[in-house]
Amino acid sequence: MKKLTSQIGLVVLLGILLVSFGQSQLRSGKFGIGLGGSGYILITDDKGTDLKTLEAAPKFGGGLGVSWSVMEHLGVRANFAGGQIGWKENGTDYISMLLSGNFYVSGDLLPHDTFNPFVFAGVGALYYDPRGPDLLTPSEDKIDIVYSGGVGFDFFLSEFMSVTASGEYVITNTDKLDGRKSGGANDSFVRAGLEFRYYFFDQDFITKLLEAMRGKK
Repeated sequence: MKKLTSQIGLVVLLGILLVSFGQSQLRSGKFGIGLGGSGYILITDDKGTDLKTLEAAPKFGGGLGVSWSVMEHLGVRANFAGGQIGWKENGTDYISMLLSGNFYVSGDLLPHDTFNPFVFAGVGALYYDPRGPDLLTPSEDKIDIVYSGGVGFDFFLSEFMSVTASGEYVITNTDKLDGRKSGGANDSFVRAGLEFRYYFFDQDFITKLLEAMRGKK
């Protein structure tokens, strides 16, 4: 009977925490992992064969994101993404394929609320493969180090689930994301993402769970 009571109490506790919109959404030690989609917009001053600045065409991608709350108001985030940037030249659409891994430090403004705005900045590695009229030669480097920063928010659907939206400006060290070097500045791009994230048990949650189980014995 005591065992059955303990099991019922455990189920009730889990149910309360699953639907909770209360405090401690991003408490220390909480780890999340999610999947999402992204949109990309190329920013360049390169010119095409018609001597006109290339016209950016929005493209899309997706990837895997993770987050870890180091302490209150401070977190570490990362994403591993694939996508495209696009542009138009002489009425024709072209793309460059992108693969990236990015690591950020984030400042969580309202870590105990259902809605948590955050700011972030970080560094990453980018592989790019232009598919335009001017292709890079096999000997040219297609790997670059990038720097980025932006803003976003976490909206918690429950203790374990959130929707995360973010936008960032990515600065590269190359002028050849579109396959050519004809402008006076390195290329860059804007990335916006929407992600659904699941959070694993953290130390505080496990402590509450064990205390509840002891109290039911």
